[in-house]
Amino acid sequence: MRQGLRGVFLFSLGLFLIIGSICPIDAQEEKVRAKIGIQIRSGDQIKRAKSQDDLNFNDLIRIYVHPEKTSYIYVIHADFKKATLLNMVQQKIQISTLVMPSLQEFYQIDGKSAEETFTIIISPNELNEVLNVFKKGSTTYKKWIAVEESLREKSKIDLSQDLEKPFSISGNVRSATGSSNLDPFVDELQIYSGKSILVKRYEFRVKK
Repeated sequence: MRQGLRGVFLFSLGLFLIIGSICPIDAQEEKVRAKIGIQIRSGDQIKRAKSQDDLNFNDLIRIYVHPEKTSYIYVIHADFKKATLLNMVQQKIQISTLVMPSLQEFYQIDGKSAEETFTIIISPNELNEVLNVFKKGSTTYKKWIAVEESLREKSKIDLSQDLEKPFSISGNVRSATGSSNLDPFVDELQIYSGKSILVKRYEFRVKK
């Protein structure tokens, strides 16, 4: 009887170890990484935007996104009254950097709002919660910020993790319109990470 119980115990232990090696109980969700940056052109000056920055009326901005892996990329603009989905792209070309609005164009700050935000979301899968809130192209800021905060919470990672290892950007820069070219600004892009999804938000104070 004891020998039989011992055999069952050893079998169960072996099975547990095998299953545990396949599906670890504490397995972390896959980290999503991307190189992201916003270029600000103010008169003759060009600089990289910080997460919170000041803009002048009529400043020009351009958005750069380079996911580490093939991903869905969502870019949302909001002015604390209305939020608009500027673009949703399934980035299938892993070696290219997405540029918005294009390599030849910029978004222009019109000064109608004292504060503006741009939120960049990168996900390995389509995000229905984003698509649903922007069914009509735009929505109220209140509706959007509830979704954004939920996604930001979902994307949080343990800050005690190891430092980010770099990944290279090769190939050409690709604009949202499909054209491609070389752009030295991609060398200044920083790496950001998220858990299962990545959410990067820029907040700009607009001075007239």
